Parts: sequence; structure tokens; C-alpha cells
Amino acid sequence: MLVDAETGHRNRSGRFVPDRGSVEAYVLKALRSRYRDTAVVPFGPDVYETIAELRRLAPQMVFNLTEWLDGDRRLDYAIAALLEVLKLRYTGTGPLGLQLCRDKALSKQIVGQLGVAVPRYFTSSGRLPGHLREWPSLLLVKPQFGDGSDAISKFSLVETSNELRNRIRTLCRRGNGPVICEEFIPGRDIYVALVGNPARVLPPIEMVIGSKHPAAPRFATYRIKNDDRYAGRWRIRYRRATLGKPLLSNITAASRKIFDALGLRDYARLDFRLTPDDQLFFIEANPNPDLSPHTFGSNACLAGVDHAGLILSIVAAARRRC
Repeated sequence: MLVDAETGHRNRSGRFVPDRGSVEAYVLKALRSRYRDTAVVPFGPDVYETIAELRRLAPQMVFNLTEWLDGDRRLDYAIAALLEVLKLRYTGTGPLGLQLCRDKALSKQIVGQLGVAVPRYFTSSGRLPGHLREWPSLLLVKPQFGDGSDAISKFSLVETSNELRNRIRTLCRRGNGPVICEEFIPGRDIYVALVGNPARVLPPIEMVIGSKHPAAPRFATYRIKNDDRYAGRWRIRYRRATLGKPLLSNITAASRKIFDALGLRDYARLDFRLTPDDQLFFIEANPNPDLSPHTFGSNACLAGVDHAGLILSIVAAARRRC
């Protein structure tokens, strides 16, 4: 199991131990329920040290849980590329797919060509584009290469040109640029997990904001995903989405096309918005979604399937693919 060095520590014997309660700890427990001889290798700043440890272990399969290289999420593809150079089999999406999904503008362009609706958008590295004449009444401003709802808050939703300029400048000044400014789609947050090759589409999950207070959040933010007290305040919960058969069939077909077009492998999660008149909009693809057992509430990982079974099915999918 290959992990980010910041997710644990080495004990006195030199063995790397994931932090208690971390995603890595849960995944390790699931792996060892079937594969008792599972080692944990941290990918640290000394790349040569990591390479030496991988070569010494000569693993039959690497469960790749890394998300960044030296703190830079945009370099996650480089770790997958290194595994390929070392001719090691590993779980998850390869270098090209990771790059396509990392760029929220590029992934939308690709998905839009499939005939799946995407929000209107433009990108910026600090200023409004000179050719921009008009934009939707509400825009979501977020990092173009972000991950895990980084820098997404209630202030990400802007309405006036001054708010737009200020938000772009704020994110770029903080090092979160370039940014993507996309049309805000009112409606439901729908998450679709896929496992396998070809992909099996799991039942869609919906995020529900229980509070009807005017100040309640209108979309998934960093605090909703990472602050349990904040999520509890606004009665955030997750449930299996109630969808008619034609709509479910449409979501399933679109998800499979997106999975293939973006070069995803073994498992992934796609984020959609569903309008009140049931029009589906693709928002982004997550090639390395959260694999903790409680992603969508208590004992609900991805589509609520058994956590250990999900982890082992990812390994099985990677083994068949390789």
C-alpha cells in the first residue's frame, strides 16, 4: 500500500504505521483481511528511498493511495508514472487519466463532447478574460486544479462583477490559481461511484441539506466535507438518490461514457448536479475518491457497499486489468 508520507509515522522497528482513524488505516485493515502480507510504503520527499523500498519488496500489486508529491496535488500523476516506469502493477487510474481529471476545465470540455451537459465556464489566472461580455447570474469560483473541495466556501458563489473579481484575486493571491468560474446549477448534488473494468455503476448517492434557513449552504463546500459540527448544524446527510428508471438509465449510461473518456480505471466517483426538471450536469470526476468507511455518513462508503468488500473488489479489478 503506497501512501503519502504525512499520513502516518515509522515506529521503533522502522515499520510505517498509518495514523489511527485515517483512510489509510481503514484500507490497510481491509487489505489484510485477505492479503495478510501487506506492507505500507510512504512516498516521501526522497524519491530514491521510495524506489529502493519498492524494489526491495517487489510487490505483486501496489494499492496506490497517494494524492500528492511534496505537497503538490497536481503531481499525483507523476507517482503513477513512476510505478509504470518501475513496471509495478497498481490500482487506480494511470497518469493520463489523473491529468485529465485534475484539470476541471479540460475534463468538462471532453465530457461536453460526449453529449453530456456541463455548466458554462471560463478560466482565469488573476483577471477577467478580455473577451468576456456576459456571464450567468451566479458563478462558482474554485481552483481549476483543486481537489477535495479545497478553497470552496460560501464565498465561492458570486453574483456581481466586483464579487467575481475579488474572489478570483483572493484565490490567486493565496496560491489557489488558476481558477475556473462555472455557471451555478441549482438542484441536487448527485454522486455516482463506479468500480471495475468495464465499470459497474453503483447506485447514486444524494447530498441532502436538511436546514431550510436562508443562510444554509447551497452546495458542497470544504467545511461540509471536513467539519462534522458544521455539517450537523445544517443537517447535512447522504442517502441513496430516488430517481425514476429513465433518469437512472441516463445517469448510468453517461457515467460509463465519462469513465472511459477520461481514462479512469478500477474505481472512481463522478459528481453531478441534477436540476429540478431532471437535467443532468457533469461537475467533475474524482479518480481517487475518499475510501473511508464513512464518506457518506455512518458505515456508508461510496454507494453504501461493504467497505472491505469494496477495497478487495478494487484489487480484483486491477488484477484482472493487469
